[in-house]
Amino acid sequence: MGAMKGEELSAALVVWTGWGETSWPSRDDSRVVAVYGSDCALDLLPRLRALEDDFYKSEANLTVADLAEMGRVAATQFRKLHPEITESGVAALAWCYTFDFK
Repeated sequence: MGAMKGEELSAALVVWTGWGETSWPSRDDSRVVAVYGSDCALDLLPRLRALEDDFYKSEANLTVADLAEMGRVAATQFRKLHPEITESGVAALAWCYTFDFK
């Protein structure tokens, strides 16, 4: 697969999390395989998990009063680490984060 651009990784984050497709976050490897193929998914899935890990390094869930602010703070911190990820990719991860810490 080689080096993926931020737009491509962001699109894969949206697919993987179910953002815009499911009622709640469901990180689903099979959706990634269905869209990108099994060979590509072998390289892509660890990258998606690493991005998720970086997003979840935020401690916004421990320091803010409500879900909306929690998502904004965590997203701001993540953007500093990964400016290449588009708003849709960040939104997908923020959706997961706020759902998990509601």
